[in-house]
Amino acid sequence: MECPKCRAHNDDAAVCCSLCYETFKAKPKPKEGGASGALAGFACVASTVEGFLITGPMVIGDNGIHFFIKEIQRQEDGRAGTMLGDQMGGLVGGLVGAAINAAVDKSTEADVHRPSKLIYKNSNQVLAACEKILRDAPDIPSCKEFHTIEKKDLKSISFGFLGGMTLKTQYLEMEVVGIDPVEKASAYLKLKGYPMA
Repeated sequence: MECPKCRAHNDDAAVCCSLCYETFKAKPKPKEGGASGALAGFACVASTVEGFLITGPMVIGDNGIHFFIKEIQRQEDGRAGTMLGDQMGGLVGGLVGAAINAAVDKSTEADVHRPSKLIYKNSNQVLAACEKILRDAPDIPSCKEFHTIEKKDLKSISFGFLGGMTLKTQYLEMEVVGIDPVEKASAYLKLKGYPMA
């Protein structure tokens, strides 16, 4: 390393010049390769999409937001059969409501187990990339599948007053709650150039 003051040659690891004792500025450390700098993990979020509630870890990456699936539940509230069954009341009302909901699902060929507009991938494919964020999202290895909302597909991301996040794409809208801390997610999304509303 050449001293900027006296131009004397010094060792590359030198902290100061051996001739004039000028202090050298520290060189910035190169960033580590891999996914660690490109990911932000969140332990457990709940996302609502197409009438399903999906819970599990969330990971924000450079190219998309990944939702690992710990549990998927169909939300029955607001469905025609459920509302009619609630009005009837009792066990008979519950059975009638369930029968109506099943008939509607069968006639529309709706997927009763998971949202049909999402593409599911095996979590084993990305476990190595997620290794460095496991302290933020330790349940990732226990999730068999995940789905991704691609950055290029996102039209807008907005945060509500109470911390919920709304993702809008051309083909679906997703509500996400339980992001902790919200400031970390918001800052990371802005830093990576996601379309914030």
